[in-house]
Amino acid sequence: MSGSEPARVADQVERLVLLLVRQRGELQEADELPLSWTQRLALAIAVDESPLRLGALADRMGTTDATASRTVDSLAALGLLRREPDTSDGRGVLVVATAEALNLLTERRKRLVDALANGLAGMPEEDQARLVSLLDELNDVLEAPTQASRADANA
Repeated sequence: MSGSEPARVADQVERLVLLLVRQRGELQEADELPLSWTQRLALAIAVDESPLRLGALADRMGTTDATASRTVDSLAALGLLRREPDTSDGRGVLVVATAEALNLLTERRKRLVDALANGLAGMPEEDQARLVSLLDELNDVLEAPTQASRADANA
């Protein structure tokens, strides 16, 4: 990859995100709960990985425990997350996604799939499969340093 390729990839990723945000903005009129990006991130992680410790949520979000805690508080006030005692550690608290959170995220993800389906419909199936494979590979490469940092912190 030449030196300009990361910049070109960044440009295209940014363009894709902006297009999806624009489309989702139109779709979000159906949302009863407009959430910040931080809240959306915490909610997605909690739904996918629940139950998890607050520190683990902060690590996955790439933020501080204090920011994660405030975010959990705001989502708990909306009935999307709750805190439960960690039975394996009397001092620990687990963050747990509620059924309402699962329903909300399922609906939001469906709308994202629908928005992408419109764009992908114009691409040949083999190009769609190649795009998914390349995005999966890129995500794995980008996630590797984060996973290594978590492993070091837990060692």
